[in-house]
Amino acid sequence: MRRKWPWILSLAAVGLAEASPPEKPDSERVALTSVDPACSAEKSTRCLCVGTPGTATAQLEEIGVDLGALKTAGWPCVQGDFDKDGQPDYAFPGKGYSCNGSVPVRVLFTKDGKVREVLALPREVSCLQLYGIRSKPGPQGVPRTARQGLVDWGEGNATWVYLFNGKAWRASRHLSESR
Repeated sequence: MRRKWPWILSLAAVGLAEASPPEKPDSERVALTSVDPACSAEKSTRCLCVGTPGTATAQLEEIGVDLGALKTAGWPCVQGDFDKDGQPDYAFPGKGYSCNGSVPVRVLFTKDGKVREVLALPREVSCLQLYGIRSKPGPQGVPRTARQGLVDWGEGNATWVYLFNGKAWRASRHLSESR
């Protein structure tokens, strides 16, 4: 009987090890939060996120995002749920972001705290904001939508609305003179 117990305990330990999936390293987890929770991405072009982007570091570095600044002081970003899956998604403009020049944008789609996919917007932007859900078309014909999107408010005929259709970003151009 003395020899059976270690054998049974060994089987139990093997069974537990097989039942529990291995933990993912923290470097794979997206850990982002707003620097100022009161900053509204629908009203401001200067909201910042701080933290770590999980496995999306290469895609963000490609457009000039300073990962050191993102981790410590924050980097401009727009948080939303662009694919309407209930998980936070993050849009990051590249280096040199301001309303005076255009930069590329990468959007991190997350699932269960990890990067699911990173996509580029189809064109560069200058004044990036959250485009909220709308039941009716807005001024100058901006579209109605059942999901959040992104908007680049411009002057003249330069407002662009970006909506994700589940597979790709769709961009539409609208008048913006009387915004």
